[in-house]
Amino acid sequence: MQLKTLLGLLPALAAVPTNAYFILSHSVLETTRMDPIISPGGVSQHVHSIVGGSNFDDTMTYQSALASGCTTAPVSVDKSNYWTPQLYYYGPDDQSFQMIPVNYVNTYYLPRGPNNSYNVSAFPDGLRMIAGNPYRRTYDASSFADQAISFVCLDYNNDHSGDPDWAQRNNFFDHNCPSGMRMQVNFPSCWDGVNLDSADHTSHMAYASGGPNGGGDCPSTHPVHLVTLFYEFIYNVQNFPFNNASYPTWVLANGDTTGYGFHGDFVNGWPAHVNGTNVLQQALDQCNDNNGVGGELNNCPPFVPYLNSAAASACKPQNDQIDEDIGLGHKISKLPGDNPLWIGNSTTKPAFTNYTEPNTTYTNFQSVIPTGYNYVGCIAEGTSGRALTGKSISNVNMTRGACVSFCQSFGFPLAGVEYGQECYCGMQMVNGASNTTFVDATKCNMACANDTNENCGGSSVLNLWNNPSLYPSISYPTGWSSYGCMTEATSGRALSQYSFTSSSMTPQLCMTTCQSKGYSLAGTEYSQECYCANSFSAGSVAAADSSCSMACAGNKAFMCGGPSRLSVYSYANVTAAASSSSSSAPASTSSAPASSSSSSAVVTAAAASSSSSSSAAAAAASSTAVVGPASSVGVTNGTAPARRFSKNFVRHYRE
Repeated sequence: MQLKTLLGLLPALAAVPTNAYFILSHSVLETTRMDPIISPGGVSQHVHSIVGGSNFDDTMTYQSALASGCTTAPVSVDKSNYWTPQLYYYGPDDQSFQMIPVNYVNTYYLPRGPNNSYNVSAFPDGLRMIAGNPYRRTYDASSFADQAISFVCLDYNNDHSGDPDWAQRNNFFDHNCPSGMRMQVNFPSCWDGVNLDSADHTSHMAYASGGPNGGGDCPSTHPVHLVTLFYEFIYNVQNFPFNNASYPTWVLANGDTTGYGFHGDFVNGWPAHVNGTNVLQQALDQCNDNNGVGGELNNCPPFVPYLNSAAASACKPQNDQIDEDIGLGHKISKLPGDNPLWIGNSTTKPAFTNYTEPNTTYTNFQSVIPTGYNYVGCIAEGTSGRALTGKSISNVNMTRGACVSFCQSFGFPLAGVEYGQECYCGMQMVNGASNTTFVDATKCNMACANDTNENCGGSSVLNLWNNPSLYPSISYPTGWSSYGCMTEATSGRALSQYSFTSSSMTPQLCMTTCQSKGYSLAGTEYSQECYCANSFSAGSVAAADSSCSMACAGNKAFMCGGPSRLSVYSYANVTAAASSSSSSAPASTSSAPASSSSSSAVVTAAAASSSSSSSAAAAAASSTAVVGPASSVGVTNGTAPARRFSKNFVRHYRE
């Protein structure tokens, strides 16, 4: 857990008994105008921020909650949903609204039983409830329901102890909060033992005699003491200027400018039995101060088999959302729904004149992947450089679809997105990476920079797509085939009889040139170098195809070796014997050695045609060539060509 999260917890624990508790920290699952408790089957009155199970929808049952494919909760069996109204910033200059992002959410499970015991029950199957009242406009200090809603102004760098203007309160502050504002909800913990819901969604529940913190005795009308549920939704208000007293600054999604109308909703999604046990009840019975749980989930044995923070971070909604602009990252002219500014203490909610709910539809907010590309999986980065070295881009508008479209525009069959906003393209996986090196899908857990409804890779892992149609077969000159990737010799060049460099280098150019000189082996290296011989010099051995990872200077569709690595081709399936001496004899026709590897060259969607013999000869004529010892490499005016790493090869590799 991050330090700021830990620091942020301390004031909350001062507001509740500081004995046993569990904390489930969440990222937001989705922000949309749905509420299966208040507005089942339709569009809700205002926008909510929702965490928990991925199967959240406008209509929910206990069974549908359990059917969530994942959850934002770190305990993977908790498929419950937790939500509150979204917070907005009001811009007085243009009377606009902008969504204030949620930094993180904590849901506490507090076993506050009678007589300070831990004797509480897990939530019954199918329980749902709300706490707070969206129409409340004042504060009654004697009301447990009013006490249950509170706010904390966070400032991690300064101590405001004793200052009443910074004390926890039950409405919005009159100043900004340097480290964010924590908006809190305490749910009632006493159940009537019969009803899983009620007409007002509160009557089947009651607060214990100790108040919102859950301690004390339950009333006789609600005799079953359940675990106390407590929310913290932390909003990044510090990133928005605080308005003067003439204008509101913070506005709830229902238009409330006071904060009194903040509230929370809950649908239980804890399974009754997992492997024959009730995990939540086991945790309540076994994990408390007596065994030092102290809020740490890994100190609670019943939770340990189900802890998966990576999966929680990667969880995304599995259902469509309301198709409307909610003001994420930009201004909107009014709050979604019939929600004008609601200023003052009137309990009569204002409404727009002649308001009609638009023909709101549902949509999948995940970006569209271009046709022809198939999702491969979550793939590990290369071990010695980038896995994809064709083209790359990084920006704050990144989505999965944007990355794949970018790679498609350059004809690359492979597209991978990483670190939320980085996109890489390539012809093949290189530098020790492979499209079969799958990692746990939950490691691709970083939300896309421009679409929080989908993930864009993670730390040194990529979400990868592949378009098989962009892999036409390479055309080799007659009689030639791939020999594989080979290392340079122990001393000198692996292929030492003839060499040249060309900015138009391709495998075909190298092969046809070597053949015209009477050599049966051709090898490309460092993108633009070609070497010829009839045998390998001593010490040259087979290398992984992925280490021949530099694109050819004349056609990026092909790989032309790498640092001290040659993409080698042989004529008429020649057997290449290792030799320290040179030979200019014509190629033999014996079979290839056992160390030969399969072709490592592929081409792009652009599918540039292979060089013909005539064009290869012309290109060879335009390049500088020399026959000589292995150390003589494409001499120009007596100077060996400089080694040049491609930009993609030398770009910084994030460990």
